[in-house]
Amino acid sequence: MGGVFVTGTDTGVGKTVVAAGIAGSMRKDGIDVGVMKPIATGIPQEKGFKSSDAELLAKISGSKDHESEINPIFLPLEASPLAASRALNIDIKLDEVFSAFKRLTNRHDFVVVEGIGGVMVPIKQNYFVIDMIREMNLPVLIVSRAALGTLNHTVLTVKACKEYNLNIAGIVLNGARNDNVAEETAGEIIRELTEIFVIGSIPFVDVLNENNMVDLVSKYVKYDLLIS
Repeated sequence: MGGVFVTGTDTGVGKTVVAAGIAGSMRKDGIDVGVMKPIATGIPQEKGFKSSDAELLAKISGSKDHESEINPIFLPLEASPLAASRALNIDIKLDEVFSAFKRLTNRHDFVVVEGIGGVMVPIKQNYFVIDMIREMNLPVLIVSRAALGTLNHTVLTVKACKEYNLNIAGIVLNGARNDNVAEETAGEIIRELTEIFVIGSIPFVDVLNENNMVDLVSKYVKYDLLIS
């Protein structure tokens, strides 16, 4: 069936929610789905996976794969991979990422890969998230904030993906309140400006947890369009 690379227009836009929700929804549909967070940075958790994002992906998807495959690279510093690797004097070994990715794609029918930040986040000198997407040869799903400013961020992200000749599977708006003109019209205008379909608009919820994120994605995202 293939896979999808979930990226964002910025950090904190809800990539993990969407990626985990898609994986959990596919699992409920009986699809053998694997998950991956190739590179994560930040403060490591005391228990479980070092990366909370990777652990959530594994838990929601029901994955039994090893942490070293789901999250091959973890840098214990809240910064971009490039900045963190330089500060920590750690060489990011991309071959470990692609070896793990190959094993996961061979093992599962569909693999949901979650990126780090946006497409132009630097991983190494002259190597960005967008380069990793191209090497993995996956369609990209863009997660955007459903708030003022999203038009600029989304159009820039789409433009970069098109310049790299990436296959854009769609756009998902996250945290939609629909209480003002900017949010009510965002999806329509994004479609008009980018010629990319908005395949989901997830409403804002006061409490987001492991239970309702799968329900939200199942209800508000046309994730079946990602399956080829």
